[in-house]
Amino acid sequence: MRRLDATAETVHFGFFDASLAPVFEVDSGEEFWIGTVSADPAHEVPREWLPPVIDDIFARAPRGTGPHILTGPIAVKGARPGDALQIDILDIRMTQPYGYNIVSPLKGMFGTETPTQRTTIIPLDLHANTAEVAPGIRIPTAPFFGQLGVAPPREWGRIDSRPPSRYGGNIDNKDLLPGTRLFLPVAIEGALFSAGDGHAAQGHGEVNQTAIETGLDGRFRLTVRRDLTLNWPIAATPTHLMTMAVHEDLDDAARLAMREMIALLERHYGLPFHDAYRLCSVAADMHVTQFVNGNRGIHAMLPRACLAGLKQQPGFLA
Repeated sequence: MRRLDATAETVHFGFFDASLAPVFEVDSGEEFWIGTVSADPAHEVPREWLPPVIDDIFARAPRGTGPHILTGPIAVKGARPGDALQIDILDIRMTQPYGYNIVSPLKGMFGTETPTQRTTIIPLDLHANTAEVAPGIRIPTAPFFGQLGVAPPREWGRIDSRPPSRYGGNIDNKDLLPGTRLFLPVAIEGALFSAGDGHAAQGHGEVNQTAIETGLDGRFRLTVRRDLTLNWPIAATPTHLMTMAVHEDLDDAARLAMREMIALLERHYGLPFHDAYRLCSVAADMHVTQFVNGNRGIHAMLPRACLAGLKQQPGFLA
């Protein structure tokens, strides 16, 4: 199986841009591994913990205004504007023995309360799958990629990597775990998929500014889908349907995400609006994906078991 590692030649640092040349190309339906890093040589960590490529990436990788190191972009043969890119998340592995959490003045949910700039190094036990977040406090890790995105429309130009949008990007969704199938709307030829911003663990909301930032390896399968029309990212976990949306206003993000769930039920399951609306009211959960990236995120999750008795079997779940 082929693999794309993070190097100064294969990452873009802090931005999305449709004009980027792909660094890797895959066939539709091909599986591959991708390596990502999340580190800063300025952190006070043992030198042997740092990824060997990190100094070169900081020195030579193309740099934008955001903080995220993104491996890619990856062109998918045959992808064209108006398609959907199906991203099967097959496996995720932590690769660094530490992560870090950053809090900054004027950022996060309480950025004006006792404002300080602080980076906390968090040891990770890669065998026990735990993280020591404070003295005497260990939590289980549940690694996921905070950044999963395709190129934005060409006319948008170069986009800071922090605010998520319709193309995905910094969605910071802790429910995008192995076994999940994510769909993103394609805006340009080849889709140009990138991944990064590895997280060892995060709460819904990511309230203080960051999760446990760390390096991850991921195994993905990318497939072009022409039978789906998307406004926003959607996903299917082994147990739930998921719709996602972002907006500067959290209320509007909630309305967008839930309206997308209702529309999904109308379009793919044949439910009339009020039947779908009622089902969402009694069975769907809304989660604050993240609160801290400029555009707030909401994702709605509906148990797939609720729909087992319906004849419609949407093709995107196959």
